[in-house]
Amino acid sequence: MHFTLSAWDGEDYLLVAASGDAQLCHLCRVADLSARICEAKGYRRALVDLLAVTPHLSFTDHLQLGAHFATALAHLDQVATVVAANQRTGTSEKAAQKHGLKLRTLTELLEAKRWLEASIDVA
Repeated sequence: MHFTLSAWDGEDYLLVAASGDAQLCHLCRVADLSARICEAKGYRRALVDLLAVTPHLSFTDHLQLGAHFATALAHLDQVATVVAANQRTGTSEKAAQKHGLKLRTLTELLEAKRWLEASIDVA
């Protein structure tokens, strides 16, 4: 299945959704595109919906992906990623956090929205 990527302006954060088969290079592009749009539009938060993605990543790829997200999105206050429950390993999330990015990987879109919006209400 082809990899596709879409982005929408939200009220308080950028919404990005991807679908299809994905290797490390595809998922790094998600971070890069998100970073560019957030910088151009002034967003401080992003929600990345990967529920429709079938990742083909090794353990090392997961570590590299987390580090890439942290570097690309370092200027953001908060990032939520959403993955299918059977795809969640926590490796990329921990790597991103270790590199300083406030990122949470969740398995439900509504939960991710609530997490982002809760911090907006506090700010």
